[in-house]
Amino acid sequence: MHSTSSQRWQVSELPIALSVFIVLGWYAYGILLVAPYPGFSFSPTNGRVDEIQADVNLEPTLHIGDVLLKVGDVTFDEYQQDAHVIFFDGAKAGDVVQITVQRDEQEIVIPWRFAGFDRDAFINRFFNVWWLAFVFWFAGFAGQLLIRPKNLLRTLFIAATYLTALWLIFGSLSSRRLWESSILLHATTWLLFPVYLHLHWAFPRPLKKLPQAFWVFVYVLGFSLAAAEVFQLLPKSLYALGFLMAVIGSIILQAFHYIKQPHQRRSVGILAISILIAFAPSILLGIFIISSEAPVIAPLGLLSMPFMPLMYFYVVYSHQSGGLEIRLNRFIALYAYLILLGVLLLLLVIPIARMPISHENWIFVAMMAAAATGILSILLFPRFQALVDQRFLGIKLPYQRLPETYSSRIAVSASLSSLLALLEDEIFPSLLVRQYAFLQASEKHLTPLLAKNTPDDAFDFDSLTQKAGRYLPALSSNEDWTRLILPLKVGDKTLGFWLLGRRDPDDLYPQVEIPILQSLANQTAVALSNILQSEHLRNFYQTDIESIENERKRISRDLHDAVLNPLATMRNSLDQRTLPQSFLSTYEDIKKRLREIINDLRPPMLDQGLAYALNEFVEDLREKNEDVNIVLSLQAGAERLPEKMEEHFYHIAREACENALRHADARTLTISGAISNDHVDLSIEDDGKGFDSNDDLNTLIANRHFGLANMKERAHIIGAEMEIRSRKNNGTSIRITWKLKS
Repeated sequence: MHSTSSQRWQVSELPIALSVFIVLGWYAYGILLVAPYPGFSFSPTNGRVDEIQADVNLEPTLHIGDVLLKVGDVTFDEYQQDAHVIFFDGAKAGDVVQITVQRDEQEIVIPWRFAGFDRDAFINRFFNVWWLAFVFWFAGFAGQLLIRPKNLLRTLFIAATYLTALWLIFGSLSSRRLWESSILLHATTWLLFPVYLHLHWAFPRPLKKLPQAFWVFVYVLGFSLAAAEVFQLLPKSLYALGFLMAVIGSIILQAFHYIKQPHQRRSVGILAISILIAFAPSILLGIFIISSEAPVIAPLGLLSMPFMPLMYFYVVYSHQSGGLEIRLNRFIALYAYLILLGVLLLLLVIPIARMPISHENWIFVAMMAAAATGILSILLFPRFQALVDQRFLGIKLPYQRLPETYSSRIAVSASLSSLLALLEDEIFPSLLVRQYAFLQASEKHLTPLLAKNTPDDAFDFDSLTQKAGRYLPALSSNEDWTRLILPLKVGDKTLGFWLLGRRDPDDLYPQVEIPILQSLANQTAVALSNILQSEHLRNFYQTDIESIENERKRISRDLHDAVLNPLATMRNSLDQRTLPQSFLSTYEDIKKRLREIINDLRPPMLDQGLAYALNEFVEDLREKNEDVNIVLSLQAGAERLPEKMEEHFYHIAREACENALRHADARTLTISGAISNDHVDLSIEDDGKGFDSNDDLNTLIANRHFGLANMKERAHIIGAEMEIRSRKNNGTSIRITWKLKS
């Protein structure tokens, strides 16, 4: 299957890439060796002489600023009107060509000696933008090789890169009119117009599905305008408008993506940053060129431009690969850093270069600059790399210290969900593992806890055990996706397996790394074991709480029905006139104490609702704590919560209030919030002594805050969230929230 697919690719797509490459190579040859070397350069738009390379020529000679009127038998107007016309056609080195120029409002005929090939002029041509065409070609060719599936976005990306490559190479030769380069530049611009707009409409995700007829119309329009350019039926400068519309339209479309598709903002942001980085050196050098002369290092600014097609390929490839990042991620970070460092050095070097410094001092300045650059790179590049890792690659933890960092992070993972989130969001991305599965084993039965980019395969416990611990290379396209199996063992017991598959940059798990990965798996096994035991104990504890609540309710009702009511009946059956006063007093004390015990076990007002029970509880607190300002502010409707939930909310609020009065010496206590059948929000605040708060259940137990721990467990049972905020001498605030899940 793999061989057939490869052969089909070679037949269907290789000729496209090869044809574009041949065209680029042929026109690059034309730029460097075939295009005339007249000894001067001029602006093709107004004919102004910009630079003179020839050192020796006849008198009178050209001056910078002269405006060409005629070269040989060809006028400048003919040159502008007909893209087939070429200056110095057939001229050889040493030939004298009559050039008519306008200088100071006078026409001057100059017998110009045609220079022919010149080394300095060749170097000037060599260090120019034409080679960027090959960078864009390489991006398109890499897209043909690597981007899958073969869908519309892939096709648009490849078409955009190949057309941009042709546009750059034609544009580099268009001023010399060789091989119809000017006509081809104009035609290619109109071909870019629909492709650019379609690409940026569909990337990263289509803004909206448009009728196919719309895009057919746009492409027909673009091809028609390109054909009109071939026959020179359009104004000469109209193609510039087409290019401007393509670029501005693409920017506007990406802005719409950023606004309308918040989940795609990372991709759009990466492209925006890449364009800024790619053109920053050129913009900076352009400013210096406009303000004065061009510095010697100006051509180096072009080295940053390939960063843009590289990042386009990066983003498209990662989208098409389901989040799998490009294999050149480290190179991208280094490349971007060198560009930014180069911009910084340009800001420092160019002003210094204009200062009158002797040769000896220049050597010293260069040595100091090199030393400063090295020190700066040592200090800044690790931070820059970490920033790129986090923003672009999703690497959250430092790979070099991953076992130590994981050990400290895993210690605070008190639940299975937090452990899985740590693995999914930080550990596996930091290992550059993009395909994995985390299986829990129970009596050789395997349950997937976590998986990414994996097929729905069934796994055998004994088979995984046999393959564990060694790298499993892919021998064919039908080979299993797993490359490394790591057992999660505590003692002799296997709690599960890590199955690791595709990994950047090369799917390789070196033998020297396997022990490190196994140590991470061992830490995970210990954490999983502790979490499972904690969950087991928590289930027992929750069951115990439920049992206690049921027993409290039973005793409360028994005391009320079997003791308090018969006691009242007995008193009523006696002759009130013959009863001694001591009996009546003792009876009232017993009745009051029984009611207090019943109310402590389960207040009867809970049968009327949580708000009524809390209101009665607060009234009782006010009677017992007259020196404390107790405020109750509740909003409650007629709707009722389930009975069990009301009981747990009541005991949480009661425990919080009693803690504030008993342990915190609070002078003001406020109970506030809202209660409805689908939402509860209760707050208990005091101005007492406070303590250093920590919401973690284990920490609360370790610090002997058993009441708070019991409240946390009750909140967990009913699916509520409880937040504790407290500082020493600053009081305590406890908030319990619950919302009905839709």
